[in-house]
Amino acid sequence: MTIKTRKTRANFSPSQKNEYAKLMVEESYTNKQIMELSGAGATAVTRWKRQYIAEQRGEETPGKIPLDADKRRSKELEMQIADSQEDVRLLKKATAFVHTRQSRLKMIDTMNKADKTAISKLCELFDVPVSSRYYKPVINTINEDIMEIMQKIHQENREAYGQRRMVAGLEEQGINIGRTKVANLMDKANIVAKHPKKPHDYQGGKEKPSIPNVLKRQFVQPQADTHWVGDITYIRNHQGWSYLATVLDLGTREIVGYALSQTPDAALAKQALLNAIKLKQPSTKGLLFHSDQGVQYHARLCKQTLALHGMTQSMSRRGNCWDNAVQERFFRSLKSEYLNGLSFINHQSVVTTVDYYIRYYNNKRINSAIGYITPAQKRQDLPKVA
Repeated sequence: MTIKTRKTRANFSPSQKNEYAKLMVEESYTNKQIMELSGAGATAVTRWKRQYIAEQRGEETPGKIPLDADKRRSKELEMQIADSQEDVRLLKKATAFVHTRQSRLKMIDTMNKADKTAISKLCELFDVPVSSRYYKPVINTINEDIMEIMQKIHQENREAYGQRRMVAGLEEQGINIGRTKVANLMDKANIVAKHPKKPHDYQGGKEKPSIPNVLKRQFVQPQADTHWVGDITYIRNHQGWSYLATVLDLGTREIVGYALSQTPDAALAKQALLNAIKLKQPSTKGLLFHSDQGVQYHARLCKQTLALHGMTQSMSRRGNCWDNAVQERFFRSLKSEYLNGLSFINHQSVVTTVDYYIRYYNNKRINSAIGYITPAQKRQDLPKVA
């Protein structure tokens, strides 16, 4: 019985393949003759011949080692260069993840001193511009000074100034810069303005049959002491509640009168109104006084006080705070800018705190609705009714 053994496959180097192919192309050897000489198969011999012809034409066979020694050496160098470039790319990527730019610059200095490697080569290796090696950071002292002034304005105004008011506050200090730069500097200085709570949405109700809404949201007035608005708010203390009634002039946005009490009655609304008349001494005949439909303002005591001074009474629609928006806005500013976060021992501590804020509000706090000036400045600019 004859046992067939598997034929051992012959291995040929690129140089041997090149010699056999050269015999076929240049010496006119047939494929069969080369097969007999080398012991290679027909497919292999045909492939050698085809690759040799392609290389003679300057073409490259993808996935095959060049038969020509020079071309083979050139291919090996190209692969080595590609591997080196990939190593450098990976090193740069890894360095960027692991090291900051400053630490990479420090490594460049250390390696330069150790083996005198050129700075340009090291910068290329660590993917850092050469100019960074010689760059010295410049601290903008002007911006530092402006941020100090902004911090002072921020603290003096109870952290209530946003970007627009901060621009106006800086202008008062003789610093004229845009809102964008102010926003950037506020961000760098960690200056954040206080924000009020989200407002409620109120539906408009009906007018008081006996007292119509004469004002009709005409909040911008060209003269002082022609249109006043009033309202009452409450402030909690450890002994109970304090109630604040205010009178605000629409022409100047100034609090012209106010009163505090531990009882929210008509006498409180009357006292605030009398204080305003005593302080400003306006010509009250025809002066419009607007309020909401609170029982204090609808009471006989309040109506008699207004009639005695010849004033015209106006009331918002029921449950519609927007009809008295300017006065409501003052109460929002009072609470969000100053009162929120404070606690009061008794009623007197509330009186002291509110008195301080109203003086600040009238004389120092700039108001965006009147051109970023204070109510006191606005009163000086507006004519007073004779």
